[in-house]
Amino acid sequence: MPADALVRRQRVLVVAGDLGELKAVTALLGERFALSFATDGLGGVHRAQGQRPDLILTDTCLPGVVDGFVVCRLLKADALTADIPVIFVSALTAPGDRVHGLEVGAVDYICKPLWPAEVLARVQVHLPGSAPPAPTARDLDSAFVEAAKALIDSQLSALPCADRLARDVGLSARRLCEMFRRHTGMTLQAYISEQRIRASLHLLERTSMSVHAVAYEVGFHTPGNFSTAFRARTGMTPLAWRRQRTLDY
Repeated sequence: MPADALVRRQRVLVVAGDLGELKAVTALLGERFALSFATDGLGGVHRAQGQRPDLILTDTCLPGVVDGFVVCRLLKADALTADIPVIFVSALTAPGDRVHGLEVGAVDYICKPLWPAEVLARVQVHLPGSAPPAPTARDLDSAFVEAAKALIDSQLSALPCADRLARDVGLSARRLCEMFRRHTGMTLQAYISEQRIRASLHLLERTSMSVHAVAYEVGFHTPGNFSTAFRARTGMTPLAWRRQRTLDY
């Protein structure tokens, strides 16, 4: 086994009430670190005590009575977790909020909206011990593409425009399109179309949804557009494909 395969991936605990809001960030971090998650303050404290992660990334606003500031205070008061660096991410952007975050023991305070590449850079700065090798341009490009893919797959039915999608992963639309072509051999739009057809195949085979309902579920504006794209991809209409799959079984 290669020596580097024995090196433990550094662990990052993410605490947020809405993990979906951090999907682009966690997709990028997950390329480099072992992630675990908690969705409320007390859960975050308990998980930190049990897992002893290398770093904790927590929102300041959390469901329940224990917010991120209290989480940080509790962690710093416990000898088991006092040395774990805590980074806040927050929609509270006033100078007083940022100062308060540092006063309760956080090592950094990142204001929303978040740029995934910035969060990754700040996490790497504050991780204890030997930092992992700096990512190459190709590594980062791949991570950006994977983060965008995760967003696309989770939002097929109401996918934002390319400009918004690119902003959500911290890029310009032009840069994201260039990366997609280089890393997948496909344009961004071609990838989206392919994922929509793949999702529709699953729904046609595994559910009783009508063809019209499937079309809208995977993000086509009209059933006619769906049928045209489906036929171009499979050589069959959606209904004929579903019937064929039924006969195959």
